[in-house]
Amino acid sequence: SISASVEQAARSYEVCLMVSEAVKQLCSIDMALKLRLIDKVRIRGSKQPLELYCMDLDYLCLPVDDDSEPMPVWNTQQRYHSRRLLEQEKLRKLEDTRPFAQIFEADPEIQIMRELYGGEFRHVFSMGYQNYVEGEWRVARTFLTRTQHMLRAKDGPSGALLKYMDSFQFEAPSWWQGVHDLEGTNDL
Repeated sequence: SISASVEQAARSYEVCLMVSEAVKQLCSIDMALKLRLIDKVRIRGSKQPLELYCMDLDYLCLPVDDDSEPMPVWNTQQRYHSRRLLEQEKLRKLEDTRPFAQIFEADPEIQIMRELYGGEFRHVFSMGYQNYVEGEWRVARTFLTRTQHMLRAKDGPSGALLKYMDSFQFEAPSWWQGVHDLEGTNDL
């Protein structure tokens, strides 16, 4: 299925959240702008090539809760109280009428996770990706090599595109039209 292929691609491109073009189109404009286009591929089961997008989130930078205190023994009253609090929190979130992009931007943990992926990173990756699509792979290599090392850890999409282009010695094949088969992503 297409969803299983996109899930496999997320592992190949080393991203925590990947969506297809169809999902991006369901997003608001503001939310869609937060996604990064990382490739255009042919997937088994789809007649048309799909654009793949990732949501750049560095979840490893978040502090881990300290669980050193022993958990209390729960009684029926504590469980009831806890369920009530969780239900109230759920209702509060569901009643929030702000657009999702505003909620997303206001969340302090999401701000921390997106801190690395600033304007310069997105701009340089975009230039590298555009050269990749246009078949200017030696130029793309320069930009994507730069973005691969701009973050604390290697950028998975930059590395995947570099690996694919390297399999052709950074010379786009004559048949190149900016799209490749996703089935080959296991090798990315």
